[in-house]
Amino acid sequence: MTDHAHRFANRVPDTDWAEVTSNPDGHSLAVGHLKDVSEGGLSLDLPVCLQPGAKVQVKLSKLTHGGLLRHFQFKGTVVHAETFGQGCVHGIKFTDMTPAEQTALMDYLCEVEYRTAS
Repeated sequence: MTDHAHRFANRVPDTDWAEVTSNPDGHSLAVGHLKDVSEGGLSLDLPVCLQPGAKVQVKLSKLTHGGLLRHFQFKGTVVHAETFGQGCVHGIKFTDMTPAEQTALMDYLCEVEYRTAS
């Protein structure tokens, strides 16, 4: 997530939240705010600092334009953690995405694009 010149990022409002769980056992690690997302990964603000290299699952939840709550879940690896305020900003790189997860990510990115264009 540090190579800003080679990624397509979408800034999202702090109302989009993310739950991070350990992978593969699914223990909840933290709930925080999504900062940006791209085809390769995402950045989020959590109240705890996770170790780079940690394998995680991220569940994104957002309200659609029509008022429906949608959930998207992706596997990834923490590649960056930086202390910020009372928590940490994390860069998480998507890993081992299934075709269904890739489609869900494209759906999410379309939702973000639609919202920012409105």
